[in-house]
Amino acid sequence: LAADPRWLAAHQLSPRAIAGVAPVSGFYWVDREGVAPDRPAYVWGTDRRVWVDASPAHYLRADMPPVLLLDTDGDEEWRQQQKTDFAAALRAAGHKDVTVYKVRGRTHMSIWTEMNDGESEETSSQILRFAKRLFAAPVLR
Repeated sequence: LAADPRWLAAHQLSPRAIAGVAPVSGFYWVDREGVAPDRPAYVWGTDRRVWVDASPAHYLRADMPPVLLLDTDGDEEWRQQQKTDFAAALRAAGHKDVTVYKVRGRTHMSIWTEMNDGESEETSSQILRFAKRLFAAPVLR
């Protein structure tokens, strides 16, 4: 959503309307191992062009909102690699505000189920810290 402005334009909004992005244990290339090629066809279909079109990594810009990329040490290797590659691709595109954070002792599922434990929980704490930083500072994009 923050990477591909078409979705916001459909609602008369621009990417500037988004203060920041904090994907949790996400994937950024739908067309890579672990995502569409390895899932049932009813999930992503079989059209590789659709997979690429749905991949945030294909829409990177230097002026995207600040990004906090979170994953876990228990995530699948391909998912952790996607986060690392996405951070590198953002920086290569000229993005200046990319933060990478790895939550220890969690998996792709437990990062979500334990996130509701309040501000003392690590994932929630990182997201809140990120949001507070964004809303405390003037937008310079």
